[in-house]
Amino acid sequence: MLVRFLGGLVTTVMVLLGVAAPATALTNEPAYDALNVSSSWDAGYLGQNVTIALIDQGVNLNHEYFQGQVVDGICVYQSNSSSRCPNGTRFQTGVAAASQRAIRGWLVEEEDHGNMVAGIVAGKPNTLAPGGIAPQAKLLMANTDMQPASVVAALDYIYENREKHNIVAVSMSFGILGLSSRQDLLNCNTNPVYAGVRASLKRLRSVGIIPFAAAGNGFYLDSAESWAPTCLDEAVSIGSVDSSGNIAVYNTMSTKVELLATEYAISASTYGYAQASGTSAAAPSVAASFALLKQEFKDQNSEVILSAMKLSGKKIDDVVRKDVPMVDLAAARALLAKTPINEAPVAPVVEQKITVGAYNGYVAIYTQGHEGSKLTAKVAGKWLTVNPITNQAGKSYSLTKRFTGAGYNIAVDVYIDGVKLKSTQVLTR
Repeated sequence: MLVRFLGGLVTTVMVLLGVAAPATALTNEPAYDALNVSSSWDAGYLGQNVTIALIDQGVNLNHEYFQGQVVDGICVYQSNSSSRCPNGTRFQTGVAAASQRAIRGWLVEEEDHGNMVAGIVAGKPNTLAPGGIAPQAKLLMANTDMQPASVVAALDYIYENREKHNIVAVSMSFGILGLSSRQDLLNCNTNPVYAGVRASLKRLRSVGIIPFAAAGNGFYLDSAESWAPTCLDEAVSIGSVDSSGNIAVYNTMSTKVELLATEYAISASTYGYAQASGTSAAAPSVAASFALLKQEFKDQNSEVILSAMKLSGKKIDDVVRKDVPMVDLAAARALLAKTPINEAPVAPVVEQKITVGAYNGYVAIYTQGHEGSKLTAKVAGKWLTVNPITNQAGKSYSLTKRFTGAGYNIAVDVYIDGVKLKSTQVLTR
């Protein structure tokens, strides 16, 4: 059985614990800004009274990022694994079971993947790191060897404790390759190795707990691969967006990917902080975003909330797919606010606008609702082209500008896909 984790920590930020002061306000994090997370925070929704479960490698329970955050855990290793749970056996439950693996009392420092994903979900903000997207939510951490039987045990434990902890989502950033035939390469849903995982995921979704799974970092195009859980119909497959606003080059992209999220937030490592990467970081970002929406719209059906996230997401193009939605919490909140309970959300109609303005000697052309089109503009007799039009990070509009100097009356003609839609004069200032 082959297992892989789908991202990691790439840049060390701080390597000593105990020197970060608690933040009085959430530290700025560009990866969260791109998802419009502050829309929920500003409205008072920070994950209070909800729990997100993770299946991963465990966390450093003494890390300042997780003090008071972990409310439960389960550790499961199969008989063919050389690893043991913190109690020395192959099975353990409770908070202590959530610890990452230790050898002779020392945490295995390089096994920091669980710290990274957990920190993105519900890390406690301080002066060195931004905290999680749902910083006041609680965590249930499943620490396993990722074999199918272990994953089933973890999922079933999450189900059994769902009401005790008010669990609303599961984040999974790993892949299991368990092939029993060549047919499994084409459709992992038919793979008997994954039958138990599918059944457990289906049971969670039946009670409104949405399982999110990292899509993978395999550099594959138009391929779902045969890695569970992301290839299974019951899991919501999540891709990642880099700091340039593009789908990260190594994403395993297919029609199975349902949502995107940023991958570059600062999060926890075993003994400090580092920048996250990979679809491993995107999956917990979506799970935590979903949790904030579930907190706010607690009476709404979970599947309706998920649909609203897809419909309202910022659309990003990839080589093999167009209009893949990235989480936009502000837009999702707006859509859910007008969606009746248990009714399917209706995709918002974006009004198309072109606005021409001026600032600091620049002529500024703003467009809304024209994403993916070609913009050509004649500014002061000179042509400029943007193809395709893309919105500003975390915004619903694009910005194209040209410096002309201040104090001039400038003629501006704007074309979209070759059709003149705006002709105006603007006084630069």
